[in-house]
Amino acid sequence: MNYRLLAENVVKKALKAGADEAEVYLVADRDFELDVRNGDVETIKQATSKGLGLTVFKDKKLGFSYTSDFSDESITEFIKKTVQLSLVADPKPWNGLPDFKKGKLPDLDLYDPSISEIPNEKKIGIAKEAETIALAYDKRITKSRGGSFGDSERETVISNSKGISYSSKRTGVYFGVSVVAGEGDDMQSGGWGCSKRHFQDLDPIEAVAKKAGQRAVEKLGAKSVETQQVPVVIDRYAAPAFWYGILFAMNGDSVYKKTTFLTEYLDKQVASELITLVDDPTVPRHYSSVPFDGEGNLTQKNVLIGEGVLKMFLYDTITARKAGVKVNTIARRYGYRSPASAGFLNVIVQNGIVPREKIISEIKNGYYVTGLRGIGTDIPTGNYSCGSSGFWIKDGKTAFPVDGMTLGGNALEMLKNIEVVANDLELRGSLNSPSFRIAELAVGGKK
Repeated sequence: MNYRLLAENVVKKALKAGADEAEVYLVADRDFELDVRNGDVETIKQATSKGLGLTVFKDKKLGFSYTSDFSDESITEFIKKTVQLSLVADPKPWNGLPDFKKGKLPDLDLYDPSISEIPNEKKIGIAKEAETIALAYDKRITKSRGGSFGDSERETVISNSKGISYSSKRTGVYFGVSVVAGEGDDMQSGGWGCSKRHFQDLDPIEAVAKKAGQRAVEKLGAKSVETQQVPVVIDRYAAPAFWYGILFAMNGDSVYKKTTFLTEYLDKQVASELITLVDDPTVPRHYSSVPFDGEGNLTQKNVLIGEGVLKMFLYDTITARKAGVKVNTIARRYGYRSPASAGFLNVIVQNGIVPREKIISEIKNGYYVTGLRGIGTDIPTGNYSCGSSGFWIKDGKTAFPVDGMTLGGNALEMLKNIEVVANDLELRGSLNSPSFRIAELAVGGKK
């Protein structure tokens, strides 16, 4: 089926049915996943789905609905009901489609046709091999939580009455494994995986499996320490949980409602000068890259925090109009069942120049955080409190694993007290950060 043509026709029919403006967001998916445990295949699932969401505006009133039935009769009735929905809504002066800057859709190399041709036997073999290697990593690894493999294909189409009509295909492929290590009554789990757009870009099976084993074994014997104020290093894989809290506080609608601690900080210093944070969904072949956002705007690199200065908040078109600001909007879309909303697409914290090992070696007594339990940041106040695990640092070296620790402070103070950033940035998902060191932070442990 030509989904782009279908979307364009739905837009035209919506206008004929009485809409002033119309937009279609269509998604067609194919997903495959399998799980193995102890060398046996436990589950294999493959599913295909499709659906479209229709947004219409009539006299500044908004109507939205979605369907997965693409038959002519169903589509006609669906359009009629969506327009009717808009007639009973309340008018809002900010309602309407964005004003688009049209351009050529960039080729970000997000589609790998070879993925659909991978034999199931090979997929099973990858999951089994990862499990076997992880189990053999250390004699203290006692059981498997399973190996997995998955792949997907997605076509996304957006078409509207302002002349925007884009279609994008992308693939995804991943594998991973999780195991449990034990020593007496102490049991610890550890897992690792790899996700890419292209099959050939996947990390070596052995590297992923051994990382999973290492992450289980290294936690054995974890204990707590006395509550104290110490330098804290937050590892690159734990750091996204912290940055989520900062990004949620940058939501434009929250700024408009004055329900975020960052409300009054636009163009002001909010972090160390070492921190530059960008939203850049234009990185070729990256798992979180997209050529257009949830509203149909061509994506671009936006600086959110530049050398510690807060440069912009996150708005979609409607929230920006409501707030009366003119900014570059960034809109996410959580499938075809919901309208676009403000949010980041692919955040990258600028890489530093200092090796992580050196950052740790400069600490006489401190804490190296490798896991955070939640975002920790209270958005209205900026207060920070979060459970964590990792390693205690003594005389420049990781001395022993710790768990049951609480980090406490204020998010703004934490941002401003970042005194060194490591050079270990790795692009893995939609939020990517190098490790960094906070000069001093309250660490709560044994009472």
